[in-house]
Amino acid sequence: MFSIPRLDRKGSVSVIGALVLPLLIGMSGLVAEFGNGVLAKTQDQRVADLAAFAGAVAYNASASTTTMNSAIDNVAVLNGLPAADVTAALVTSPSGDGNKSVQVTVNTSVPLLISRVIDSNVSLPVKSVAYAEIKANAPGCIIALNASGSGITLSGSSAVTADQCAVNSNSTVTVPCSSSITTESATYDSASAPSQPCNGIQPPSGKSLSIKKALTADPLAGSSAVATATARLSTVAALTSPGAPSVTGGTAINFALTAGSTASQASADGCSAALSGSTWTVTCPSGGTYHFGSITDGGSVTVKFNTAGSAATTYDFSGPIAVSSSSNFTFGPGLYNIAQGVTVTSSSNVTFGAGTFNIGRGANACTDGGTYSLCVASSTSLTFGGPSVFDISAGIYTGSSATVTLGAGSTNSFDVGASSNGNALSTFSSSKTVFADATGGSSVFQLVGAVNAGSSSCVTFGNAAEHDINGPIVTNASSVTTLGSGVYTVHGYLDLEASSGGGGCGTTAGQAGTGVTFVTDGANTPTSGSCASLAICVLSSSGDSLVAPTTGATAGIAVIGPVSSGNTAGASFGASSNGTFSGIFYMPNGAVTVDSSASLSSGANACLELIGAQITLQSSSTVSSTCIGSSSTSSSVVLVQ
Repeated sequence: MFSIPRLDRKGSVSVIGALVLPLLIGMSGLVAEFGNGVLAKTQDQRVADLAAFAGAVAYNASASTTTMNSAIDNVAVLNGLPAADVTAALVTSPSGDGNKSVQVTVNTSVPLLISRVIDSNVSLPVKSVAYAEIKANAPGCIIALNASGSGITLSGSSAVTADQCAVNSNSTVTVPCSSSITTESATYDSASAPSQPCNGIQPPSGKSLSIKKALTADPLAGSSAVATATARLSTVAALTSPGAPSVTGGTAINFALTAGSTASQASADGCSAALSGSTWTVTCPSGGTYHFGSITDGGSVTVKFNTAGSAATTYDFSGPIAVSSSSNFTFGPGLYNIAQGVTVTSSSNVTFGAGTFNIGRGANACTDGGTYSLCVASSTSLTFGGPSVFDISAGIYTGSSATVTLGAGSTNSFDVGASSNGNALSTFSSSKTVFADATGGSSVFQLVGAVNAGSSSCVTFGNAAEHDINGPIVTNASSVTTLGSGVYTVHGYLDLEASSGGGGCGTTAGQAGTGVTFVTDGANTPTSGSCASLAICVLSSSGDSLVAPTTGATAGIAVIGPVSSGNTAGASFGASSNGTFSGIFYMPNGAVTVDSSASLSSGANACLELIGAQITLQSSSTVSSTCIGSSSTSSSVVLVQ
């Protein structure tokens, strides 16, 4: 019987192992080194994204590719890559919206070690690309909200400049030849694209332009600041004039240049009066209450009325204090109840110490035909020290070349009613009227009646958190109104007119204030004339300047016009007027018109955001803004790929 010998296969296994092992090692290396490549790809993509975004921000701010490349190189170095590994280019965005984008490509390599067993390559190339788009549709700073209106309309040689923000219309945009709009982004929301036969819409130098159809939302719709500010209008509209003090009895005193009768009259009222030359000195014991009739004089007399008295003294006058020509009166501090007003005639001067002043209406008309609580005739002065509290039932009249100063210090309080012809304040040529600050905890500033600043007159309103005015504000040619900080809530309209000069105010004509917000409901607008149906009317060569508050509830808002949809009273800047507003000028339901050769701007290093139902520029007029609007997003640069 034969046996078959067993085969020895050890050599075969060794041969197969020798052949397969390098393949197994190579495959394991590929897996490991592919993982390294994926990790490197992720790291490079992060660098590409950061570099593209930084480069786009730099280019957006500078319009310089040199600055762009420098920012990109810095990001590369900070992340451990040589600048040579990172390349950049300014290209059209892959999003397809026509905007520019910064393309960054990062090229690196991963060394191959184990997998070189089966391949001759020594490294694995890794490439990452990112795009950061520079959005041309910047937030709006010139906005026409009304879809059924005329949108934004320019005529011959007018211009809108909005270098850093958008021009938005919810209707049409019309830019005829010789007119221009300079902006990075213009939107419209009508059936027709903007009418610009001579390509009047152009981007700023070094920028690109985007024009597209889009609806622009009202950036202040739902604003709590606007809602709170306009809610106060109903409170202001309900304000009434303070009542006149009720004073009876007392003996009238006439300060003549003969001693007998005057001294006895003062004595009947509990005071003494002594005459020296042409000067009367009246002394009343401090701390008492004294009742007088009227106070008059014979002219060219000086009266020192208890000037050393204390603030705790009360003076009741059942008649007027009427100072005649060329006389000088000085009253000490105290509480004054003057039933029939204070009248100061030509070339006289009257001064009161600090105190509380309750003053009724005078019996005699001032030269404008109205009866007032304070009637200060031409070339005279009336000065109240302070801090003081004023309850003036029937308005203030400041005649030509006269001066009225109401209070001093910061904690004054004003409650001023209307004269017989409706004025809370009426001023005339070359006069000066000054209201001191009303910033104390219990201070108020409220005027019931019109503010009528006459030609070449000067009016100063002090600082107050709230200036409540139940009536229109009308300023005439060459007048100057200096506005203390705070909110001015006006139940009425603003008729602002001024030309060059400014009278004797020591400044250019116009209305000016810093930290100011105007809120108006446009009530009782004129029915005729150039300001007919307008809530805000800026006329002639006025140089009005308002700077919005930087803090507080109305921070950033300069003007709030009528917000009721039923009130379409608008704003007009008349021929050759110059309005400078830093902040938001908000007329959501009213048309804004800038007449021939007029200008509306933000001024140097300031900001104007003009929002109206529609915006119209007449021949040779200009509107310019140097800021980004309130509807801005956090950035105008977006990674798109």
